[in-house]
Parts: sequence; C-alpha cells; structure tokens
Amino acid sequence: VAVAGTLNGAVPEYSLTIWHGFNLPLLMSFVALVGGVLIYGLRKWVFRWYEGLPHVDSLDVFRRVIREITAGARWVTERLENGSLQRYLMLVLVSSLVLVIYALTPLEALSGPVALTPLDIITVGGMVVLSLTSLLTVLFHRRRLVALMVLSVVGLMVALVFARFSAPDLALTQLSVEVVTIILLILALFFMPDRTPAESSSLRSFRDLILAGGFGTMIALLTYAVLTRPYDSIASFFLENSVSGGGGTNVVNVILVDFRGFDTLGEIAVLAIAAVGIYGLLKGLHLPHPLRDYGGRLWSTDSHPMVLGALSRALLPMALLISVFIFLRGHNLPGGGFIAGLITAVALILQYISHGVTWAQQRQPFSYHGVAGLGVFIACLTGLGSWLFGYPFLTSAFDHFHLPFIGEFELATAMLFDLGVYLAVVGSTLLILSNIGHVSQDESCKEVL
Repeated sequence: VAVAGTLNGAVPEYSLTIWHGFNLPLLMSFVALVGGVLIYGLRKWVFRWYEGLPHVDSLDVFRRVIREITAGARWVTERLENGSLQRYLMLVLVSSLVLVIYALTPLEALSGPVALTPLDIITVGGMVVLSLTSLLTVLFHRRRLVALMVLSVVGLMVALVFARFSAPDLALTQLSVEVVTIILLILALFFMPDRTPAESSSLRSFRDLILAGGFGTMIALLTYAVLTRPYDSIASFFLENSVSGGGGTNVVNVILVDFRGFDTLGEIAVLAIAAVGIYGLLKGLHLPHPLRDYGGRLWSTDSHPMVLGALSRALLPMALLISVFIFLRGHNLPGGGFIAGLITAVALILQYISHGVTWAQQRQPFSYHGVAGLGVFIACLTGLGSWLFGYPFLTSAFDHFHLPFIGEFELATAMLFDLGVYLAVVGSTLLILSNIGHVSQDESCKEVL
C-alpha cells in the first residue's frame, strides 16, 4: 500500500530473497573483500613504494600541458596563417571545392528537369570575349597597367551580360562602378612599379593552374545543377506590389529605396564611414612620385594636357545633365540615385585628373565630408518623417498630382531617400578619389599628378 501510494500507479513485480546462489555479483563481492584484506596486510610495503615514487607537482603538469598545447597551436598557425594571402586563398578554394563535391555526390543526376536557354551567336561571342579577356588578364598580370586595361574589358563584358539578360539597372551600375574602379586603380598604380617581379616557381604556378581550373569547373557544375532545377522565388511578390506598394514600375529601384530601404540606408552609411576612414589614412601622406617609367623614359612635363582639360570641361555639364536625367527616371525606368551619383562623381573627378587637385578644389569649394554626411542625414530624415504620421521607420508614400501645362505626375517620398543615396555616393566617392590626388603632391603642394 505504501509503495503504491508513493508511485501513484501499479506496483512493478519484485522478489526479495536472502540467497540467490553462486553468481557474478557474489564473485565480485568476494574479490573486493579479499583484495581489501590483502592491501591492508601489505599496507607498509605499499606505503614505502609510494614514498619512493618521484614527486609530481600538479601545477608543473598543468603548465607543461599548456606549453604543449600552445606549441601545437603555434605549429598549426605557422602552416595555415603564415602571412601569405596566396596561401589563405588556396585553403579557402580547396575547402570550398571539397565541400561542394561532397554536397553534389548524393545527386543522382547533375542535370535537373528545367530546360536550358538556347544559345545564340551574340551570347556565344560574348562568352568568348569574356574568356579571352580573363585569360589575357592572367597572362599580363605582371604588367600592371596592361592587365588593368584588359580587366576593364572584363567589366564591360559583365555589364553587357547583365544587359543581355534583361537587367539594365545592374548593367548601368556595373558600368559606373567599373569606371570609378579603373580610375581608382590608375591613380594608385601611379606610385607603384609598372611590372611585378616573378614570385612563384613553375611548380607553384602549375598548382595554381590546377586549382583555378578545378574551382572554375566546380562553379560551372554547381551553377548548372542549380539552374536546371525548379526553385521558389520571391520575385513575384515584388513584381505584383511594386506599383501598388512603392509607386514605381522599376522594381529594382523600388526594392532599393522602399521594400529594403533599411538595408540601403546601412549601405550608404558604411560607404560614408569607409570614405572618412580612407581620408584619415591618407591625410598628410605624401608619396614620392616616379620620375621615369619602367623603360627609363622621363614622364611628360605637361602634367595636364590642354586637350584633355578642354574636353573635360565640355563633358562636365553634359554628364551632370545625364546624371539628373538618370536620377529622375529611376523610380520607373532603369536608373536611380546610386547610378546618378557615380556618374556625377566620375564627371567631377575627371576635372581633378585633367586640371590637378589645386585647380579643381578652387572651383569646388564645398566639403565632400559634408556632402556624404548630408546624404546619410537626408536618408535618415526620410525614415524619421514616416514616424510623424504613425508609420514604421522608412515607410514611403506616394501620390499623383496635376499641374497646368504639365499634366499628371507622381511624387514619392522615396525620391528624397534616393536623393540621400545620390549625395552619399557623390561625397564618398569624391572624398576617396580626390584625396589620392593629395598624396601625389609634394610638401609645397606642387602638382605632380
């Protein structure tokens, strides 16, 4: 009764007896008793044996274990993190290659049920040009300027690929970023040798060739396996709600300034912070400029050719007009604040290249710090404005208005946010590129670039 009350249920079957016969538990008990008696009888000999053992300090043991672990960690670190970026990249590529091969192994077939898009002569031609320019970049990588020019063709072909597959916004962005990147690299390469020394042995070059070929093949197979299989996409949501939810027919721009405006706000904030950081690193830095090229020839004494200066001044208003056009049409057609900002930045930085830092800054007295900060501030202010009307942060609104002689037109708060993006891109880009020009001045601020 007591057991049943404690268990609150049926009592399991059990049996209590004094003698269970000769079995393993009885044998174990007998061994334990005999062993205890023997140890007690031989206790003096056991104590003398223990006292004869060498003294062991547990603290010394702990310290030795820590030293061995540290030495092992140092050995692993020296072989994995030896300061070579080439080694790091090799380890990343090999690890990725092994993991992807392991993931693709269970597939019964590499090809899925989705049919591939038929090839056409334009696509094949673009693929051939892209492959050749990539190969030329590798072949001429020791001649930096030549490799940079070939690399720009790779960027142009990527932009054409975006345009070919109905992504005009990406094509414009790629083209604008490519121009800015090439200008940045040209300014930086001015202070570096025209050629790089041979640092890899033939064996290492062959290893890199095998690794690059294997990784490229892996990416191709992985892309093929993914694109030939059906997958769910959220693209239909944006296509259906772009006009009703964001007031624009350019889905890409509506996503950037409306549906995921918070992400864009973070991106322009990071861009502005990075620009200020680069400015801080370059401030007060003066690098000696090379007097001769790699062939021993003197650089031209005409640092700012007249033809280039005249063309840059003529192109400036045209570029600014195109920038405004791209900005205003961005909510309904390919364009937007980011692309327009890059176009404006390229047009203004061209004045630095063609006329020099001093000449350009005398005619552009405003601070690029302030422009970048103002852009981020306007973008934040747009988001805060929605709070005043009881909506979540960065909720956009739009409406249609009618004016005489103009007709009906649309105004959206997303345009103010896009204006912030535009100013942040212009200010950050010019803050970075113009300060590289400062590096090319000597202590007397004499123009050398």
